[in-house]
Parts: sequence; structure tokens; C-alpha cells
Amino acid sequence: MELFRTAGLECHYGAREIFAGVDAVLSDGERIGLVGPNGAGKSSLLRMLAGIDRPVSGSIVRSRDTRFGYLAQSAADETEATLQEIVAAALALVPDMDWPLQNKKLRAMLDAFGFGADDYGRSLRSFSGGQRAKAALAHLLIDDPDYLILDEPTNHLDISTVRWLESYIAADRRAYVIVSHDRYFLDLVATRVWELDHGRFHVYFPGRPAYSEYVRQRDLRIAGEVQAHEQFVAERDKRRATIAGLRTTLTSSNYSRVRSREKQLARVEATMVAPAPARAARPIDVRLNSARRATTSFAFEAQGLSKAYAQPLFSGVTFNVEQGSRLAIVGPNGSGKSTLLRILAQEMMPDAGTVRYNPAVRAGYFTQTAQEQLNLDDTAVESVLSSGTVSDEEARSLLGRMRISGEAGDKRVNAFSGGERRRIMLARLMACKCDLLLLDEPTNDLDIDSREALESVLSEYEGAIVLVSHDRYLLDRLCDRVLWIDDGAWGVIEGGYAAYESTQRKREAAARAGVRESSKGRSSRMTPLKIISTLRTKVERLEREIGRIDARRIEIDALFATTELYEDHARVKALQAELEELMTKSEATVAHWEKAHDELEALAGSDETFV
Repeated sequence: MELFRTAGLECHYGAREIFAGVDAVLSDGERIGLVGPNGAGKSSLLRMLAGIDRPVSGSIVRSRDTRFGYLAQSAADETEATLQEIVAAALALVPDMDWPLQNKKLRAMLDAFGFGADDYGRSLRSFSGGQRAKAALAHLLIDDPDYLILDEPTNHLDISTVRWLESYIAADRRAYVIVSHDRYFLDLVATRVWELDHGRFHVYFPGRPAYSEYVRQRDLRIAGEVQAHEQFVAERDKRRATIAGLRTTLTSSNYSRVRSREKQLARVEATMVAPAPARAARPIDVRLNSARRATTSFAFEAQGLSKAYAQPLFSGVTFNVEQGSRLAIVGPNGSGKSTLLRILAQEMMPDAGTVRYNPAVRAGYFTQTAQEQLNLDDTAVESVLSSGTVSDEEARSLLGRMRISGEAGDKRVNAFSGGERRRIMLARLMACKCDLLLLDEPTNDLDIDSREALESVLSEYEGAIVLVSHDRYLLDRLCDRVLWIDDGAWGVIEGGYAAYESTQRKREAAARAGVRESSKGRSSRMTPLKIISTLRTKVERLEREIGRIDARRIEIDALFATTELYEDHARVKALQAELEELMTKSEATVAHWEKAHDELEALAGSDETFV
């Protein structure tokens, strides 16, 4: 059944046309992913579909007796209502016979979103942006519309909540139209993709994974359009050359022949579909390098990091980052990810523990508010050049990768939007030849094209990266290890984000199956899968520690074999003391490794672990 049909929708801002010719159909059960760069008109189209804005021309025909729900990007930002008042409003229209069940469903949903009993009396404006988004989403879902129109529903949500939402939508039989920059989310939930780009509207039937398949089909379409355009230009130029040759010998006998060819050419040009697609721009050939070539030496190591405010965020966090490696830090909102990154950047002191940097490593730190560091009177190019490590051409190339190209590079920073300033700051950071990048939510406020440009830049980067992000597509493409933090617990998973996702889904499945808590010590608060993950992480960490100790002992033995060393008696004494300390540390570390390894083997071999 068709829920709505649009014909020839147009949107203008003043004299500027945003899009035209939007012909679309939403049928029952379809889940549409609406994509396009910032400014393409995605939110404007949703507002038209929701009846809030009227199109300049065109029509929208909606099915009778159907109700839709609309979630704007800032749905709950301005309300003064408390969470309890939102709950009451959501249940006000529920029939009496359905009220107990719907009340239970709504409160279970809010509980899944992390709201406790003490939160119901609080105003929504007192919550974080993510919590407000969750409350608005719960209100919309419980209202039970026939189809839903969602504008960036994953904004401000942590990964666990996004995972819950995509599972909910994938299992829901209702239709959805969703604007999202979360490509991982679109891959999992979308059944069809609508694209707005440079004023044009395209419909794709990509299959699964939806976004990845859409990209492949889009690139094929663009290549076909470019080829058709080039063939047209070649044929047009050939006809023009023929007409020009006839004109040089124009006589009364061939005048009608020339005029006939001119009219024929005018008709062909009038039916030309479009110029070459704007996407078919020349590639920007720039490669980012760290100050030093990637090696197997360490960039930094963290030992026993702990931090608490009103409640402990994390304790005993220990890991190392080698040159050229990529580490993701993930966890729910408020778990301490950004705090940990600030500690690693030495912008904040831990309550306990240390961070030891390789003295030769140069680090760059990008915070969620990094764009505020820009000089508003500089041009975009000057902002990038201020790093002092790139040429004017390279600065413009980097800005082009961030979708700030041509004359826009010469505009002053104060003329750009907040999202554009963020892109300038990213280009500036990329221009710094650092050996280590510490990045906190670098894709915030970026559209998909800008995210893909950033991924391309980072994938070419030879230095080490530590990344906090909710962008799972970015994490999956870049990172080879994941450090997770959740309710004070933590662990490191090798194998990249896909391995972490697999582990996390197993944990959730085990929790749903009612895995019982262990009755001993700290493990009493952890599922068996989490115990195994923590032990495996501990074993891997101890193995790396043993390797570092052995490598240092080899270095010291090599120094003792040189005659020059013995000219410096103080250094000889210091190295002897360090060697003794390393031997003691090695014995203790090996003992810890043997104990952890035995525990891991015992748990992994027990059938009861997964009961």
C-alpha cells in the first residue's frame, strides 16, 4: 500500500533553487535512507513530507486514514516539560484498554535508554543532548504512527543506543524515511536509498548492505553520465566543425543546407540532459605523512590510569600504542572516553597512573570544540598554512578534501558555519606532520562526503591514531584495536571494530538469555563473556609487556658489549640497576601471565561458561 506519493516537488531559498523534480513513493514496510551533502535540502524535504513547509511547486498525496510521526533534529531542545510530562503526553491518547501495556512499553524503552526513576521529575532541558534525543524518540515511537519520518535520529546517541535503535527499526514492519549521516546504521536498516545532490533527486534499490551498495550504484551512474556527456560533446563539436566548414564556402546553393544543419544542432543541444556531473571533479593528489616514518617503536604507553568524579569512571587502564597503529576508544555517553583522551593528551591529570611518551613523538590533539582555536580573521588557507608544514597548494588540496575548494579557501573563517569551521580545523590538523593524532569525535557536524574525505586522509596517514567516535563506519575502516569502557569496566579487543561488534553482540545475546552472574569477587558483576574478554585482554597486555622487557634487556646487553660505554661510569651503574629491575619485573610479569593464562584456558574450555 502506498503511504504517500510526491510529484515534481521544488524547494527554493530566495532565488536559489535547492532541489526540483522530486518524484517519490513510500510504500508500507519500506525503510528509506535519504542521503546527500549538507545544504542539499534533506531536512527541507522531510519538513515538506511532514506538512510543516509547503513546496514552491509540486504535490504530495497522502493515503487516507494513516498517521505519521516526525522527529526533527532538535525535537526536545526547547521544551520546558519534565520527563514525566512527556510520558503523560505520550500516553494521553492511548485507549484505556491499551494503557497498561503501552505504559509498560514506554517505561521499558526509557529504561533501555538509561533513564532511572529519579530522572522523571527533571526538565528535559536539564538533560544532555543525547538524553533529550532519546526522550523525544521514545515519545514518537510509543505514539504508534503508521510510518515515521526521522531527521538524524542517531545524533548525540552513543553506540549502544544506536545499536538498540537499528535493531528496533529493522524488526519494525512500519515504513520509515530517515535522514542520517551514519553509514553503518544505513547499511543495516535501509531497504532503499533516496539521494539529493546538486538539486537532482535519484532513487536506488541497493539491496544489502544498503549504503555500501548505493555507493557502488551511484558511482556506476555517475560514470555513465560522464561517458554520455563526453560522447555528446564529441558529437556536438563534430557537427559544429562541419557547419563551420560549410560557412567558409557559403553560397546561395548550399545556404539551406547550412541552415538545416544549424537547426538540427540546436535541437540536439536543447535536449541535452545535463552538463558533466559536479561529482566528477579531479582527484586531489595529496598524501599526509607523519614527521617520522612508521616503525614498531612505541608512541606512548599508559599504566594504571584511574579517574573519578562523583563516581569512578575507570581504574587501572593499561595499554600501549605503537607507531602506525590505530586504537578506537568506545563506550556509552558519560563513560569517560573524552576524559581518557584528555589524559592521554596531557591536558588533564589522572587520579592515578602514568602516561609515558616516546620523546621523539610529536602529538596532535583534536577536541570536540577544536574549531574554537581558529583565528576568525584568517582565511581558510591561512589557517591551514599556520601549521607551517605545508605549501599553499597542499593547504588548498587538504581544504578541498574537506569540501572547501576554489575561492572558498580565500574566505575569512568568520564567514563559515560551525560545521565548515570544523572542517577547516581538521584540514589544519591533517597538515601538521605529527606522529600521533588524538581525535575526539572528528566527524561531528560533517556530512557523508566530508566524512569519506576525512577517512581517505586518515587511511593514508602513517602515524598512530587514537580515536573517540560514534561513527562506526569510520571505526571499522581505520582501527585495528578497540579499547572499551563501560560502567567502570574496561578491556582491549584486538582485530578492529568488527571484532568488538561481534563480541558485544555475543554479550548482549548472553544477557538476554539470562546468563547468571558469577559469585566470586569482582566477577560477580560481569557476565562470563566479559570475564573471558577481560582475561584475554590481560593475557595479551602481559605478553606485550614481557616483549617490551625482553627487548629492553637485549638493548642493554648490546650496550654492555660496546667499549665506549665504560668511559661513562655513571651510565654503566644506571644500566646495571635498570637491568636488575627489568629481571625482577620480568619474573613477576611472567608469573601474572601464567596465572591469567591458566584462568582463561579453564573458562574457555568450560561448557558452563555459555549456559
